[in-house]
Amino acid sequence: MSRRLRAVPVLLGLMLTPVVPLAPAMADVKNLNYGVRELEVTAEGADANAALQNCEIMALEQALQELIQTPAEKEKYQARRAGLVARRAEFVKRLQIVGKGTTADGGRFYRIRFAVDLAKLRAELVSAGVILSQQELKEQLNHPTIAAYYNDPREQSPYALWAVERLNNYLLAHQFKVIDAKVWQSLAAEDELLLQSQGSGQRLAQAMAQKARAEIFLSVQIEPKIVGRSGEFTYVQTPVQINAYEASSGEPFITKVYQRLNRQGEPEALAIRGNVDVTAKAVIEEAVAGAMPLVLADLTRHWKENLARGSQYRLRFEGFDAAQRSALEALLRARTRELKTAADGSYLVRTSGQLADLTDAIEEWFEETYKHSLKTRFDLGQAAFSR
Repeated sequence: MSRRLRAVPVLLGLMLTPVVPLAPAMADVKNLNYGVRELEVTAEGADANAALQNCEIMALEQALQELIQTPAEKEKYQARRAGLVARRAEFVKRLQIVGKGTTADGGRFYRIRFAVDLAKLRAELVSAGVILSQQELKEQLNHPTIAAYYNDPREQSPYALWAVERLNNYLLAHQFKVIDAKVWQSLAAEDELLLQSQGSGQRLAQAMAQKARAEIFLSVQIEPKIVGRSGEFTYVQTPVQINAYEASSGEPFITKVYQRLNRQGEPEALAIRGNVDVTAKAVIEEAVAGAMPLVLADLTRHWKENLARGSQYRLRFEGFDAAQRSALEALLRARTRELKTAADGSYLVRTSGQLADLTDAIEEWFEETYKHSLKTRFDLGQAAFSR
């Protein structure tokens, strides 16, 4: 979905789509935990037994992909893979043989639908030390604080409160720290930097997140769409656009549309009895509830792989020759935990220290090396140096 998602109040009054009878979906605004996932896989083998076993193994490892995220976790899993594969019957249950046949070389293939107990599998991985529990992650890596807003950082409509409160409750339940929606709104008052940021919602949100001492800020937009009607029920799907940024640099790391899924991993519609506009609160809360397990996986992955190594800042160097830039890159590699060159020629660095400490070190080194002082400008997690 490439076009920008619009606000719920507008779309609820504009949705006109064909009537398509659908089976009722869950409509009790309960959060899906995706504890059981249904998967359909195809695998081959030298004979029927081998093909069936390969299907079971493929279903197990396909489910494991969303639980085992970092290189270190993958390495730990490989050491225990044989034992988990041997015990796959504890986690994988065959539901239906969808298809079968003979391969070109005389072997067999099967296409089978399985139910995988993700909750039990996750507990097993935690017990085996392959992955950390949420509590262990909190203790060892320090959960980041997250500030979320709906559609625009200044919006205080009921739609915004419903969406953000639902999201915050989910994050709190998973050991993350969050900025209360009312506190978030109060940050915009009487602050010169925020007043200068009024032209850009994303820039304003970054300034507010930094003031709130949040490591991440999330922009949430929801686009309900009617996909069918049957009797007294209206069926509504609710794609959720999440943009996630690191507050230190304003750099995005999630720009994705999430869709509430059923147990088969397919988009699910919410069954609404009566007027959709009247039940907008249920639609919004359900959209967030259905998307958050998927969002949480991406947030956790980025946190474990990147945020645990420190804050990210952007550095710009203007008027430097190739030799000086090369020397500066060597300095940054020695002083930071990560160095990446952005498309515009700036540098994204990750460090456990503060931006001011890093800029002081760069200025001191340059003056000692080239006997020349630098001019430095700061702007929301960025520093620009010029000769």
